[in-house]
Amino acid sequence: MQFALIVQLSIAMLARELAGGLPIGALGGAAVALCGPLAVFVLGSIAARRSMQGMDRREPDAAQRIFRFTARSGWIGALFMAVAASSALPSTLPPPFGGAVVAAYLLSCGIASILVGHWHAYPVEARVRESSTIRVLDTGRSLHPIPSRLSYVVAQARAGMIPIIAPLIVPIVFGEVAVAIARAHFPEHETAAQLGGGLIGVLALFLVVPIMIPALLGLTRLPQGELRDDLEELSRGAGVGVREIWVWPTDGLVANAAVMGVFPGLRCVMLSDALIECLPRQQVLAVMAHELGHVVHRHLAWMLPVIVGGWWIGALLADPLALWVYDGIVEREGIDAAAPFAETVALVRDIAVSAFGLLAFGFVSRRFERQADTYAVRLLSERDQSADATPASVNAMTGALSMVAFVNHVPVERPSWRHGSIAWRQAYLRTLAGRPHARLGIDSLVRAICALALVAVLAMLTAAFVLRDAA
Repeated sequence: MQFALIVQLSIAMLARELAGGLPIGALGGAAVALCGPLAVFVLGSIAARRSMQGMDRREPDAAQRIFRFTARSGWIGALFMAVAASSALPSTLPPPFGGAVVAAYLLSCGIASILVGHWHAYPVEARVRESSTIRVLDTGRSLHPIPSRLSYVVAQARAGMIPIIAPLIVPIVFGEVAVAIARAHFPEHETAAQLGGGLIGVLALFLVVPIMIPALLGLTRLPQGELRDDLEELSRGAGVGVREIWVWPTDGLVANAAVMGVFPGLRCVMLSDALIECLPRQQVLAVMAHELGHVVHRHLAWMLPVIVGGWWIGALLADPLALWVYDGIVEREGIDAAAPFAETVALVRDIAVSAFGLLAFGFVSRRFERQADTYAVRLLSERDQSADATPASVNAMTGALSMVAFVNHVPVERPSWRHGSIAWRQAYLRTLAGRPHARLGIDSLVRAICALALVAVLAMLTAAFVLRDAA
């Protein structure tokens, strides 16, 4: 679903370039975008009914039918968004803010498709929780009341969408505002304004998120006790300053964790209630160590150069190819006949650059997750005074991943664009047992990736200044 959400955002941002690709009017395009959530509503009703009927017959994995459909609902919305973006709709409203309004409308329809999928999953989730009541009581865990349907949908949106959308859309909005200002007053500096606006957006995100998120999500402070003492000791052992450890109340629906903030004075760690209640103490420590691994290796700070560098490398590869294709058309058809193809070639190039950037970001993000998993094993092993990865630390991390998948209804084999599948991560972790920490190659690989991204960003900035001076 995360990748589908990113694709939806990309379609919304590329709507101006896609406009007019299909013979559909503006009103027709607006209607097509609305068909995404409507299609999910109809298909989701069928999937939910089949899941409930399968559960009545005690079929194995009957409940997973609706959860698998929910994971695909974003792609249904993205398909209708792409058709709507190719209509006359994106070119209907005038600049400078017409494009932003259309992009927001398209993205809203895509997000609505995902939310409707969660809406249909609720009865199955409620039934699963009802059937596990006795087991929960036997284990001594807290028994949460089954939330309302609306609360369930909101909890899923908070867990799966806000952490993805906010880090991407805030820099984009700041960049577009900077471009609009530059276009009105400094037209020769549009590119620099967009980059500067994006960087300001990233900085604002780093500063504001740790302050606003606790209030927005209703986080509560993890109370004093053995668990908090162990988590704070783990943070000190990693050399990571953490201002606060929050508990995220999800009514036991979501097992998740996150670290917020780059600056030590603002940095917080958030652990969901289901994570704390369902996982054994050692597995909770493994999850905390994983989040600390993201901080130690500065993954959040490296995301921006990775994204920008990936897009620039994609452009470096796509621009000559697009020019070669267009020159071939000119050679065969002549300059006048080739003119109508220019926009098409440029659009295909932009789509290719975006796709390359997304694929590169996904590849790097999965390696960041692998490095954080490795760090968790290392930190827990060092806590036991071992210079090698201990089987106990490996088991703690693999077990935590299994429990997170179980609580969140995620099949361990399901691919994940940003994190990789649970099975993929566990298979790698099992290879670490008994190996010296100094001989784990993931750190070298990530350092090489970050160096390449930094070189790409510096080359892009150098090229921008050289071209500006030449003009």
